[in-house]
Amino acid sequence: MADNRKYYYLKLKESYFDEDAIVLLESMQDGMLYSNILLKMYLKSLKNGGKLQLAENIPYTAQMIATITRQQVGTVERALQIFMKLGLVEPLQNGALYMSNIEL
Repeated sequence: MADNRKYYYLKLKESYFDEDAIVLLESMQDGMLYSNILLKMYLKSLKNGGKLQLAENIPYTAQMIATITRQQVGTVERALQIFMKLGLVEPLQNGALYMSNIEL
């Protein structure tokens, strides 16, 4: 039986957790939780070229991200605001999020 699954890989720099934005993020209250959400978002965006969207015209909402990361909506909303301030995530015109720190 052929294995037709596609595998995507996320390669982190050795210094990823030493980058200023990640150190600042993890030092915040709930920062480790935010870091976990960010990594899950990175992984989810891989098959869309770094864009976090369900389909071409369906961007993920905070509620959808909360569901896929198994976190509370309020936590995800706070995390998204912080990610944008730190330059880790960029909102696109179509409402999708672009994961800034990802290299494809």
